[in-house]
Amino acid sequence: MKLVATDFDGTFCSYGGGVPEANLAAVKKWQEAGHKFGINTGRGISLIDMEIEKYEGLVPDFLICNNGAVVTDAERSILASLRFPQALTKGLLQLLREKRGDAPMLVVTERESLAIGGNLSDAALGLPDMPSTTLEKAVWRDDIVQVSLNCGTQENALATEAMVRASFPQLRGNINRGYLDLNLVEADKKNGVARLLQVTGWQVAPDDLFVIGDDRNDLPAIEAFHGYTVATAPDFMKTAAKKVYESVAQMMLENL
Repeated sequence: MKLVATDFDGTFCSYGGGVPEANLAAVKKWQEAGHKFGINTGRGISLIDMEIEKYEGLVPDFLICNNGAVVTDAERSILASLRFPQALTKGLLQLLREKRGDAPMLVVTERESLAIGGNLSDAALGLPDMPSTTLEKAVWRDDIVQVSLNCGTQENALATEAMVRASFPQLRGNINRGYLDLNLVEADKKNGVARLLQVTGWQVAPDDLFVIGDDRNDLPAIEAFHGYTVATAPDFMKTAAKKVYESVAQMMLENL
């Protein structure tokens, strides 16, 4: 059995566009051959399902969501989850309010995304308006797996991550374009793949494991599993990758 874990935005699906038909056709051939296909994304379950549901016949065998914090099977049963301790949620949200004022943020649970201070709108990602909550309510929750911010640029995202980690070293920043996802330090896309294999018991040889992504939050998995990237990725991703493909379809069909 072989396994593909692909990033979604910018890799499997182009920014501002849909999933290419070639990618959908390649997934079908891959699964018909008895192999596993899934999506390894910074999105939460609700936001990635919003995209998957647009494509009839696209049925991933698994999801790795929230940069590895949540792992599900094909039916969306949660197999693994890394929740913030409630005291950490409270301290983090209060710090962000102090340092960023009323700038919008998302608090993400295992199954939903809640906006504080307005939505993180992004036409390229097709992000919808999400249910809202207040900071005063969110600080008492014990089911948060991610807090997401739009920092505008990767440089600002890196600076915000450094500020947060100075106070909360148990957190890490997973960065895609100008977005910063704050997760527990054990949550990244590399650990998400490892956690998937652990909880499913799937036996996949190193040469039969294919990970692919296009931006900074994909780097841990690309480096750990000798993974791949796409032609539209920045140069630092092409340097890290084992090979650059024009598309996910090309990678899958070449290794079928």
